[in-house]
Amino acid sequence: MIKIGNITLSNNVFLAPMAGICNSAFRRIIKEEGCSLVFAEMVSDKGLIYNSQKTKDMLYCDNARDLLHSKFLVVIRILL
Repeated sequence: MIKIGNITLSNNVFLAPMAGICNSAFRRIIKEEGCSLVFAEMVSDKGLIYNSQKTKDMLYCDNARDLLHSKFLVVIRILL
């Protein structure tokens, strides 16, 4: 088990964020195969600032926990 803050992960297998690869279907398949932590598509912060639907669609996920991670990562990108 790995613990990051208050989140406990079942194993040490992570899917790195990859532009053009990590869409919702791919993340779901990887999660079903046992990956404990998946990251959303890498998106442009300007797409979020300008409220782009295409950018929002890239961050879609079925799982609320995954969505939380996705939004958190986007916030970090905007702050940097």
